[in-house]
Amino acid sequence: MRVMDLSDNLKKSNILLKVRSANSRELINELVDLAVKNEEIEPSDSDEIKKALVEREKSMSTGIGHGVALPHCTTARVKDIVLLMALIPDGIDFNASDNLPVQIVIMLLVPKNKLTQHIKTLANIAKLMKNENLRNSIVSLKTAERIIKKIKDFENVKQ
Repeated sequence: MRVMDLSDNLKKSNILLKVRSANSRELINELVDLAVKNEEIEPSDSDEIKKALVEREKSMSTGIGHGVALPHCTTARVKDIVLLMALIPDGIDFNASDNLPVQIVIMLLVPKNKLTQHIKTLANIAKLMKNENLRNSIVSLKTAERIIKKIKDFENVKQ
């Protein structure tokens, strides 16, 4: 099984550049609402998915450090992996392991039957986000197209 590239699976419409949220819980809700708006998930499933994501955060923060958080959950409510991204240039508290505010949030919603792919995808994204130049570039970019292009260029160099 091929590890999923972030750039191949992140849709422009699923990148949130103007975040209204003041904290991590609001941001999780805002991203799930975006997934509903973009017809990635059914409106009737949004509360269940929000609850699963918040429970996951309570058990252990998904703030992985370096200004990045990867909120995620497995759910029977999606058929394929749903990826969403939010950029918060001023940062938001995500209870990250290094206590730094989070500027890049990448949310994964994964079908329950794709757990192995889920773990590999998380690891792949975490590895990608360790690169300071890539993180700084993403946060400074103003359009979804440029963000996806930047990630794709970076992934192509890393192959």
